[in-house]
Amino acid sequence: MNGFFERVGCILRKEFIQIFRDKRMRVIIFIPPMVQLIIFGYAANTDVRHVSTAVYDGDRTSVSRELVERFDATGYFDVTHYLTSPDEADALMDSGRVSTVIFIENDFGRHITAGDPAEVLIIIDGTDSSIASVVLGYVNRIVADYSASIVVTSIDRYRGMIGEDTPPIIYSNIEMTERIWYNEELKSRNFFIPGILGLLLSLIGVMLTSMAIVKEREIGTMEQLVVTPIRSIELIIGKLLPFALIGYIDVFLITAIATLWFRVPFDGSFLFLFVATAFFLFPTLGLGLFISTVSRTQQEAMMSTFLYFNPAMLLSGFVFPIESMPAAIRALTVVNPVRYMMSVLRGVFLKGTGTAELWPDLMALFLLGVVTVGLSSVRFTKRAK
Repeated sequence: MNGFFERVGCILRKEFIQIFRDKRMRVIIFIPPMVQLIIFGYAANTDVRHVSTAVYDGDRTSVSRELVERFDATGYFDVTHYLTSPDEADALMDSGRVSTVIFIENDFGRHITAGDPAEVLIIIDGTDSSIASVVLGYVNRIVADYSASIVVTSIDRYRGMIGEDTPPIIYSNIEMTERIWYNEELKSRNFFIPGILGLLLSLIGVMLTSMAIVKEREIGTMEQLVVTPIRSIELIIGKLLPFALIGYIDVFLITAIATLWFRVPFDGSFLFLFVATAFFLFPTLGLGLFISTVSRTQQEAMMSTFLYFNPAMLLSGFVFPIESMPAAIRALTVVNPVRYMMSVLRGVFLKGTGTAELWPDLMALFLLGVVTVGLSSVRFTKRAK
C-alpha cells in the first residue's frame, strides 16, 4: 500500500511541476474561468425589460392615455414612438426600432364609457419566440388589470347614480395571491449563473485532462513511463488528482464571484457543494482522460473536447428544459454528467437542498465516473505508440 501511494505521489508531483512550469498554463487555469463567468453572468440574462414600443392612439382621450401610461409605467415597456398613422408601424417593425406596437381604435373611450366592449390591437415581434411569449404575458396582465379597474369604476359610478337606498350589486371578484419560492425576484441571472459554474467546470476538466496522455506521447516521455513500475490505474489516478484540485480551486473562485459580485443567493451547504463537486469531477475528468487515450495529438484531443462540450451543454438543461425535449433526445441526456450537476448546483444555490433530495443525481454521477474511468483504464496501455 505504501508503494501505491509513493508511485501515485511521484506522478502527482510530476504533473504539478509540468503544469506550473508553463506560465501560460498557470494563467489559463485560473483567469479565463473568472473572466468567462463575469461575461456570461451579464450576457446570460433572459429578463425582458424596456421593450421598445410604438403607440397609435386614434382615440386621444384620457381613457386611452391611461392605458398607454399603464404600459409605460411598468418598466417592461418603453414608449419610444407615437404614430400619426397606422402605416408607420411597418417600417418601425421591419427595421427593429420597435418590438411592440399598440393600436387604439378611434372610439375606444366612448365604448369604455358606455360599458361596451372595446378593442385594442397589440402587435408583437415574434422573431424571438421566447421573448415574444414573455412580452405577451406582460401584455395580458396589464390589460387584465386595466379591465378589472374599469369594472370596479363602473360599479362605483352606478352606485352613485342610483343612490344609497338601492340594494347593492353583488358581483364576484377573484383575487390571486402569488408567492414565488426559491427565486423570489424571478431573476434569470440567479438561474443561469449556477449552471455556468457547471459548464465551466466541465469544460476545464475535460479540456485539461484530455491533454494528459497525448502530451506524454508528443514530448517523448511515454517511453520513460513504460520502463517504470507504475500500473495503469496508478498513472491514471496520478493524472487525475492535479486537475481535481485545480477544479476545486476554480469552484471556490467562481462561487465567490457568483455570490459576492452577482449576489446570487446561496441557501445550501458549502460542504455539500464540495462533496458534489467530487462526484462531478469523477466522470468529467474520466471522460477527458478517455479522450486523451484515443487521441494521438493535442489538436485531436482539443477538437474532441469541443465536439463533446456543445452537445453536453445543449442536453444539460442549461437553457432548454429537458422535459420539453423529444423522448429520444431525453434518453441521450441520461449519459450526460452536466445534466445532473445542473440539478445539483441549482438545488444547492437556490433551494438549499442536500443529500436527501439530490442523492439520485450524485449516484448517477458516480456510476458515470466508474464507466468513464474504467474505459480509460482499459484503453490505456503502458507502451509508446
